[in-house]
Amino acid sequence: MNSKWTLALGFSAGVWLPLAATAQSSPPQWQIEARPITHPTFEVAPTAEALPQWQAVPEPRGDRLWQPATPEELAQPILPPVAEQAPTPVIAEEPQYRIPPLMRPPTRLFNLETANILPEQTLELRGGIRNYDPQVAGGGGGLQIFYGSIDYAINHRLQVSFSGNYYDDPLGRLVKGLQPDLQFGAIAAGLKYQVHRGENLSVAVAGSLEAVRVRSDNFLFVPGAARAGTWTVAASLQAPMTYSFNPQLQWHFTPNLTYFPDTVNKGGEFYGTNFNFGTGISWQPHPRFNLFADVNMPVGPGGNAVRSSDGAIVNLPVWSAGVRFLVNPAVSIDLAATNAFGITPASRTLAFLPGADQVGVMAGLSYTPNMGPDFAPPFLPSFRSGPRQPLTDRDRQLLLNGLTLTSPSTLDLGMLHLRGNSGTTGTGFQVGFGLAYDAQFAIAIEQWERGETLIENLNYSGNLQLGLAAKLRFLDQTQGDPFSLAFQGSFNRGIKQGGGGSRSLGGLELAFMYEPTKNVALLLNPKLGIFTPNQKVVGGIGVGLNVEVVRNLQFIAEATPVFGQTGVYSAGLRYVVPQWGLGIDLYGSTAVGSSIPNAGLVGQGSPGVGVNLHWLFGGSRPQEN
Repeated sequence: MNSKWTLALGFSAGVWLPLAATAQSSPPQWQIEARPITHPTFEVAPTAEALPQWQAVPEPRGDRLWQPATPEELAQPILPPVAEQAPTPVIAEEPQYRIPPLMRPPTRLFNLETANILPEQTLELRGGIRNYDPQVAGGGGGLQIFYGSIDYAINHRLQVSFSGNYYDDPLGRLVKGLQPDLQFGAIAAGLKYQVHRGENLSVAVAGSLEAVRVRSDNFLFVPGAARAGTWTVAASLQAPMTYSFNPQLQWHFTPNLTYFPDTVNKGGEFYGTNFNFGTGISWQPHPRFNLFADVNMPVGPGGNAVRSSDGAIVNLPVWSAGVRFLVNPAVSIDLAATNAFGITPASRTLAFLPGADQVGVMAGLSYTPNMGPDFAPPFLPSFRSGPRQPLTDRDRQLLLNGLTLTSPSTLDLGMLHLRGNSGTTGTGFQVGFGLAYDAQFAIAIEQWERGETLIENLNYSGNLQLGLAAKLRFLDQTQGDPFSLAFQGSFNRGIKQGGGGSRSLGGLELAFMYEPTKNVALLLNPKLGIFTPNQKVVGGIGVGLNVEVVRNLQFIAEATPVFGQTGVYSAGLRYVVPQWGLGIDLYGSTAVGSSIPNAGLVGQGSPGVGVNLHWLFGGSRPQEN
């Protein structure tokens, strides 16, 4: 067979380019060309009368010259090209979070039930104080009403609640020309069931059964001037309706029936049974900010208020208006003005005694623990963007308050701090725990030392004090803010009289801290204290220095000049072992105590010495390389 072959070869840097050979004389004619996507595999394409296509083997390696494919090689069938599979990239998924209850429409305004229900198997805790101004000398500890409540959603329709409030003071106004000394407490258990949930309208039914303690004198809830007390029963039935204009704006209408006995204490006139119509509005202009307002109008046949002139039971409107600000998705500050007496479903329809024109200030916290069904993701942990920085050993040192100053640092979620103190600067014990990031709660009990006279002829010597404190942080230098800032509110009550009078103290503080270097922290702590029984306001500005002299050993110096009173000064050493969470303070101070939050405003006649022990549990740590 006469055939002439033409061979074309090409080269490039390190690459064997395709070869093409063409038979020019007689059939069978072959053309060998490269496939564009299977380099260096070649495809043999025959003419029309040739056999089916075959795939040529790869180009020979070594010294073998190029030759046409052998019959054995041509006998191999063409296989389809196999596309290379790129590795599937691993994408880090963002964690999924639920909207916390406090960022949802409210289940209750300050004095009005709504038709909204908590998410299934979630819990909401509320607690706080209402304070009315005493207008009569000897009006007691600022006319405080303490309150608390627990709400739990069994499922998406049914919610149970427990609530209570307590008042024990002489009234701030006269009734029939006399000043009754009133004790009024209520404990309630309640249910709420959402019977309808539509796109705009929701309807629920709710009820409560309550135990009420009433003790009084001077013809208020008693038939005479003598003091008498008793337990009685109250109840309520409500039918709240909620209309949603949009997810942020809701209108609420709540008809309700309240039951109190007509008389108590063997003939003293009481509130009786009353029909009420309540209405209110809730508006959430920002995820962290809510506005609430409500009013309740009783229509009889009983009453909800006591007239000052003659002590008669009458009907007067009860209202509240205020704000809720979320420090953290799980914790909010509730502030409101109101003329209401209680917070249980029945007593929240009552006006503060006497009349209904006294306006009190309500301050409280709402807290929703991060809990829910096992299959549900956790609640949003923080409003901060990005991951939280773990606590360093120095950060954990500064979680502890100073000797008498308040640190703006707060315990992380789930952290626990135990603190005990003894010496001639008070003997006591404090337990603090982290409610959530940027929110901390503490309870303390302490026997104070020699209290300096703050009010003429009164002192605090030997008082046994029970104290509560809530600290909320707004700025955190550890997480990138320019400095740290927190607010603390506290209340201490004298539960046992020692060498002086048993007194109550309310406190408000701002705590600033700036760390110019890793080992130095500067503190500024403006404080305001309200001392009873005469509502004396005492203020001071605390300044402090905390220096880590060597690893784990700190030098602390603090001074709190108190306007018009004896100042408080402290200095000492603190040694902390971060790995164990243990610490000890050795110090001298002119304060009457250190565990009770307001002790730093009360000086004693001469300096004392003390020892504090600390035990810290939990908290994040940097990962070790």
